[in-house]
Amino acid sequence: MKIVKSLIAAALLSAFAMPFAMPFAAPVSAHINLLSPEPLMGGKAKFFRALKKPPFGAPGVDVAAAPATTAPAGGTIDIEVEVYVFHPGEIVVSWTRDFSGADVAPVYAIPGADAPIPHVNVLYSGPVPARGSEQVFRASVPLPDVEGEIILVVRQVMHDKMDETDDGGISLTRVYYHQAAKLDLVR
Repeated sequence: MKIVKSLIAAALLSAFAMPFAMPFAAPVSAHINLLSPEPLMGGKAKFFRALKKPPFGAPGVDVAAAPATTAPAGGTIDIEVEVYVFHPGEIVVSWTRDFSGADVAPVYAIPGADAPIPHVNVLYSGPVPARGSEQVFRASVPLPDVEGEIILVVRQVMHDKMDETDDGGISLTRVYYHQAAKLDLVR
């Protein structure tokens, strides 16, 4: 009987406390969700935290074994990215053949606020939609003229999350959300 009373008390306490705890315990929002092409991992995975994991936003996914979307080498692909949380900044799309993504890993520091953020293998860069506009970002992205499997990396770069460091530089540790899709480029 004592155990039953304890369980009832715990249930009541948690039911009462839950509405007050939710604003503080809510997971980080996804910010972006790659809708098309099919991502390695959805933008709502792992309690929305997967997207912070560079370079692909897909921790634990075996990239080599992941299915690929077929696309034309040297052609274009239409991407659709649902934007959940708006920040001034840009969507940058790059590509790699390296399934570890070492060559497209993000840079985490720049010398000053006026320095550009370097990206490699860039196929497209454009502004994130403004708050209040349509939540789905669309772009026609030119593809590299190579055959075989590549990883298309889609990155939200949030300019309002840059932090000044003691030496006057800029830390970029909070600016990125990552997603990626595996493509098989064919002629």
